[in-house]
Amino acid sequence: MSGAVRERRPVASVVYDGVVTVAALATVVVSAVLFARTGQPGQWRDLALCLVLGFPLMQLLTRFPFQINTKHAGIEVQFDVGVLIFLLCFKRPEVAALAWCLCVVPTNLLQRKSWVSRVYNASIGVLFLPIAIAVLTVLGTPGPNAQEDWRAIPLDMDARELLAVAAAVAAVFVVDVAVSAVSVAVQERTSIKAELLHTGAWLAMGTSVAVGGLGYLGGLVYYKVTPWAALLLVIPMVVTMVATRAMRQTRDVARRSEALFEAATALHTQGRRADLARALQKHARMVAGTPAAMVRSVGPGEGEIGVPVVAGDGVVLHITAPRRRDPAQRASDEKALEALASVGEAAFFRVSASEEMHGLARRDVVTGLPNRLQFSERLAAELERAREAGRLDRLVVLYLDLDGFKGVNDRFGHEAGDELLRLVGSRLRDTLRGGSTVARLGGDEFAVLLPECLDVEGLCRRVLVALRVEVRMRGHVLRVQGSIGLSRARPGDDVGTLLRNADTAMYRAKATGKNRWVEFRPELLEEEIARLQVIEDLQQAPAEAFVVHYQPIVDLQSAEPGAVGAPIVGLEALVRWRRDRGGAVEPLVGPDEFIGLAERSGTVIGIGDSVLRQVARDASQIQEHAGRRLDLMVNVSPVQLRHPDFTERVAAAVRQTAASGCRLHLEMTESVMIDDDTVDRLRDLAETGAQLTIDDFGTGFSSLGYLRHRPFSSFKIDRSFVRDIATEPTARALVEGMVKMGQALGLTIVAEGVEHVEQARILREMGCQLAQGHLYCRPLAVDEIADVLDAPVTPQLSA
Repeated sequence: MSGAVRERRPVASVVYDGVVTVAALATVVVSAVLFARTGQPGQWRDLALCLVLGFPLMQLLTRFPFQINTKHAGIEVQFDVGVLIFLLCFKRPEVAALAWCLCVVPTNLLQRKSWVSRVYNASIGVLFLPIAIAVLTVLGTPGPNAQEDWRAIPLDMDARELLAVAAAVAAVFVVDVAVSAVSVAVQERTSIKAELLHTGAWLAMGTSVAVGGLGYLGGLVYYKVTPWAALLLVIPMVVTMVATRAMRQTRDVARRSEALFEAATALHTQGRRADLARALQKHARMVAGTPAAMVRSVGPGEGEIGVPVVAGDGVVLHITAPRRRDPAQRASDEKALEALASVGEAAFFRVSASEEMHGLARRDVVTGLPNRLQFSERLAAELERAREAGRLDRLVVLYLDLDGFKGVNDRFGHEAGDELLRLVGSRLRDTLRGGSTVARLGGDEFAVLLPECLDVEGLCRRVLVALRVEVRMRGHVLRVQGSIGLSRARPGDDVGTLLRNADTAMYRAKATGKNRWVEFRPELLEEEIARLQVIEDLQQAPAEAFVVHYQPIVDLQSAEPGAVGAPIVGLEALVRWRRDRGGAVEPLVGPDEFIGLAERSGTVIGIGDSVLRQVARDASQIQEHAGRRLDLMVNVSPVQLRHPDFTERVAAAVRQTAASGCRLHLEMTESVMIDDDTVDRLRDLAETGAQLTIDDFGTGFSSLGYLRHRPFSSFKIDRSFVRDIATEPTARALVEGMVKMGQALGLTIVAEGVEHVEQARILREMGCQLAQGHLYCRPLAVDEIADVLDAPVTPQLSA
């Protein structure tokens, strides 16, 4: 805030005060013209004498105004009407009129008030003249006196003349109060009736009539009594001034108390800084008792008093008011303004706290970016503007998700994760400037709003680069990238639709390889609905809907030279889902089609427990048919590992399989190796007697360091490497390197996806111990696998 805090005056108020001023100017001009046209001998001497007597009296009487008890301090009655009555008794009307104008205008313009108040008071004072003359004329008082000098009040000292003088003074008072009340009501937007009806108005009128009577007595003394008798007028004048001052002080105390109470009530109902500053300005006038009181950013100047108000955020305002001549009144004003400043500071503190809470409700605490609420508000506003401007196709929303962020949180803690989020938010902000909005919606999800986007492809490329972050934490280099879903605004779209479409496209980007962007198409929504239907069916599926098939694992190195078959040393348990679609049971669904969704929905925990129990139950039947100990391998999701009861469930399954003569293996992907928080969990699982195997080795975070410090006994080479070892030297070299690494670490190696005899031969020559794949046997139900377990598995001619 800078400068003064001003309320913009209503146009009606400016026009009204302007009319009053124009009327006053017309009165001054008419008075001057009449004086000039009269041309009476000695009129200039008479004018000078009127000014010598009238101007000092005006200066004295204006120091003791009577303040009517009004809230806005807008009606101040001055007793200078006594000077007007004296001048009308003293000299001819044209001389008295010009003398009155020359006294009242400079007296009011020299007061310590705002220029608006000075001009208004001068104008209303000038208008006293025609009102008084009009009343006196109507009541028939003007006429020649004994010296044949025509005056407005001939000083005949009869009852009619006294009544006329009293009526003129009362008329002046009524017009003064009425015109001022209308001015205040128009300016403050209050009712005229409320401004007119104030306590003390009758007392003020009586005092005005009394002071006007003093002016009449002054004329009588000058013309009818010896001049020294004028000193007798000093006594009633002093008594009147002292009484007026005492009454004013009493009413000032009451007015200030009422004004402070109303200020405390009004200021604490304001909800914005600007409204609070305007309300403080309004009540400063009420408390100080003058329209010249102001709220501004600079302190009091010469001739002013003021107190500071701390408005928050380093802003200090000052409540200022004209300095009164009376030290007692000045001290009272200062105390009242200090009390108002205290109320104002408390109100500003409340508004600042409210604004801070409002900001926190719309801002992300970690990154400082707008949150979902604020982003939705801005999106709604921009959507409406785009719709009105006919440029919906240019409004673009991006939904961003970090790939691999969870591993950072799990491995290094949430503080490291928050630091990474701040870095990503800063990079996005720097990349997307202008009218764009970057927000964090929650977790590792961000959103971007671009009201005017003409190059979508270039935009997404820049955002992908911004999301590609490499951070060094605790000696490790972490690489995080992101997936982007994009949606363009279309007719009929709302905020929820745009965000949902962008979110749907983002999930497609993650499902198709991550580190890419996908633009929303209507068919994506249909696919997402289908996935949600799968999740719903998974949540409602009973445990018996998930069945286990077993695929043999053979020993490549134990096959006799020249023999066709290879002995079975283990079985991998593969889950199948017998999905029920409204009474029509569909063919078994493979894990590739639902495990990912099960992990996304959390239903994988129940499915995994069902598989683990079923394998433990099947162990006795499998061992009975095989006649020897077999390894039973069960796939485990990272979601299961984080479940608090998982170790106990594995321990129970290990005991049951061991009692049947089999050994339980748990297969898990390489992603669990980078999570420091799972190290203890892996060791607990190993202590149950379960063997730990890395599944799909080579596709994730392969590291010798991880293998050395994690309790794994074997790993499986992913089928994507095995598939090409007979045709591509690079694939063959990679697999051979994996085999040698496993041998060096003392780990058992299993090759997955073996489908051709040539692949089996090459793996055997490399020294790979175990293999599984369609070359040997497809996954079979437990009843069907019994026939396979009786003899070595013979490779099939085709996959």
